[in-house]
Amino acid sequence: MSKNISLSTTDIFRLYPCKVICTPEGCRFTVNSGNFPKNSKLGVAVYDKTNGSLAFKHMFTENERIGNVYSAIISDFDPNSHSYSYICNDKYYTDERAEGFTDKLSFGDFDPSKALKACVIPEFDWKDDKKPTVSYEDMFLYLLHVRGFTMDPSSGVKHKGTFKGLSEKKDYLKKLGVTSIELQPAYEFNENDKKTGRYNYWGYCQGLYYTPKSAYSESTDAATEFANMVNAFHKDGMEIIMQMYFPEDFPKREIPFILEYWAVKYHIDGFHVLGSNIPMDIIDDSPILSDVKIFTDNLWGVNMPQTDYYDSKPVTKRYGLFRDEYMYALRRFIKGDSGVLADVVSKLRNNPKDYAVINYLDSYNTFTLADCFAYDHKHNENNGEDNRDGCDYNCTWNCGEEGPTNKPKVNALRRKQMKNALILLFLSSGVPMIFMGDEMGNTQMGNNNAYCHDDEVTHLDWKGLKRKNSNFDFISALAKIRREHTFYHDEKEMSMVDLEGCGFPELSYHGESAWMTSLDSYKNSIGIMVSEKGVLYYFAINMHWEKAVLSLPRAPKGCEWSIVNSTDDVEISKDDKITLTERTIALVVSKTKEVKEEKSK
Repeated sequence: MSKNISLSTTDIFRLYPCKVICTPEGCRFTVNSGNFPKNSKLGVAVYDKTNGSLAFKHMFTENERIGNVYSAIISDFDPNSHSYSYICNDKYYTDERAEGFTDKLSFGDFDPSKALKACVIPEFDWKDDKKPTVSYEDMFLYLLHVRGFTMDPSSGVKHKGTFKGLSEKKDYLKKLGVTSIELQPAYEFNENDKKTGRYNYWGYCQGLYYTPKSAYSESTDAATEFANMVNAFHKDGMEIIMQMYFPEDFPKREIPFILEYWAVKYHIDGFHVLGSNIPMDIIDDSPILSDVKIFTDNLWGVNMPQTDYYDSKPVTKRYGLFRDEYMYALRRFIKGDSGVLADVVSKLRNNPKDYAVINYLDSYNTFTLADCFAYDHKHNENNGEDNRDGCDYNCTWNCGEEGPTNKPKVNALRRKQMKNALILLFLSSGVPMIFMGDEMGNTQMGNNNAYCHDDEVTHLDWKGLKRKNSNFDFISALAKIRREHTFYHDEKEMSMVDLEGCGFPELSYHGESAWMTSLDSYKNSIGIMVSEKGVLYYFAINMHWEKAVLSLPRAPKGCEWSIVNSTDDVEISKDDKITLTERTIALVVSKTKEVKEEKSK
């Protein structure tokens, strides 16, 4: 007779030497003396949870030492009524591997000189929680900062800047079409930078990696609030991905343990591991992480499946690759640079068989999508570094005037360019990702490195949903198109061969003449046609500052071309020539004459 057994964090970390582990005999505390001065006297301070008073101390003896490791089971420690900190020569230290803390810290209150009282977190009752396991082919990724997402009063949530506040926006994200949410660092970290006197708002520093951030919790129990948030999103079929940043000198051996901990303890669906010393080979070998998504900036050390490119057997993709090349190529193309069309065509089609590519046009460390079309140059003066910080290479265009303007033509062009950008993003074969606020035209006033701002620069202004810059409905419609069409769900790149036997290749390119295109350096327009079950979808793209004429192939018998959507005026002549005004994209579909739809914009 078999029994369904769930892994607990105790099961996973029983052999890991520096985690507090509860046993029937008591709780085992373990300290690496190599982290303290030689010949130090080490021990554990145990506190009463009710009033925070010191209950007793346990000082380690030589009989409790093996090598540099002191370890002892303290039978009098009750996880329900006690908290603890470590002792070194009568000074108290925070357990850097603690699962939680009794102290409730507001943002800006973190003081590394004060020992936090740590506690043991019980296993969360997940009940019938089920991971959504969204495939990369079905993903729409939304990157956000937990505090900045709902901190502004305009967010309308009750619990601003918290995990609960994020949960309150679950239906909003679902309606937008989001399948997966990526969180900037949401584990405990020190947001106060002593060197600069400014905030480390993003949190890309060494953290207390085993506990959710207290300042992002409405309650004193950040662990339960975080788990409830994950559970709520899972019930609606949405994933939670966590960014995990590790400095270069952080022990490589511990990184996989940290990821396994969050995967088991909090049912996390994936991790975006950041840092220059990530042990991808060890992560790749982890059996616990075998069905967890891993986002990375490089794939060094990863063993890819040994499959033939044309093998029809599907491959379950585990890794998602983040690279800025897509962002810069598309930005240059959208603003009208020459010599990039061939690269853009390659980026739009790119869909490796063995791993996924994450496509994005902006992120936390660049201009927002709206600012890409409002600023030529970064404006980071209010960071306090004389505008020296942040990337100088942005590939953006202000559409005729730097920053905010009242000129109707400039603002209309900016809105149009945002829509062009979004169409290209969602047209691409990889995973589309947007940064929080892109759907409402959010601006950071030209700041492309807002790492130190806990203010209106980084707090999302939800009033943007009611302004002309809002792209919410537009993005929602694009996400719906991706869900409904199978050519967005291929595990590998589309082929330029007629695989369906319908008389048209799966993918083809067109220019001034049908079935012929030029990728010359001066070209900024192209027609991309996809065949799906005998229906043809033609994406007419013109990013030039002058109008362009492209040729449509002859529609299938009994069908004719119909404009479904466009970002500006488009005309189709009787000889199947399509004329696009400057900087315009249109979707044209072959339809039977009886059900021809009217052109919609």
